[in-house]
Amino acid sequence: MSIATTASQPLDEQTASSATADSSLRRIEKGRRLTGESAKQFTVDVIKAYETKSIRSICEETGRSYGAIHRLLTNNGVTMRPKGYQRKTSTSPADAS
Repeated sequence: MSIATTASQPLDEQTASSATADSSLRRIEKGRRLTGESAKQFTVDVIKAYETKSIRSICEETGRSYGAIHRLLTNNGVTMRPKGYQRKTSTSPADAS
């Protein structure tokens, strides 16, 4: 799924394309509903961000509520991490005893 930036696209869709390029999520103004390609791109960006970030940090970055982000992830089949999950840091074989 790719959004090509053209002069005919609204500014918010152009922002979505550039947000993907620098791997940061775009902030959505309060009360704004996303539809069409803009919603699809936002979903892809949030799912990708969830690989390395918490739902709460995604909420802060996007301005969306916890429930909205959680619902977006679960409705799209993303397996949720356990509550309080912290990624294990990689250890070298010498460290494992």
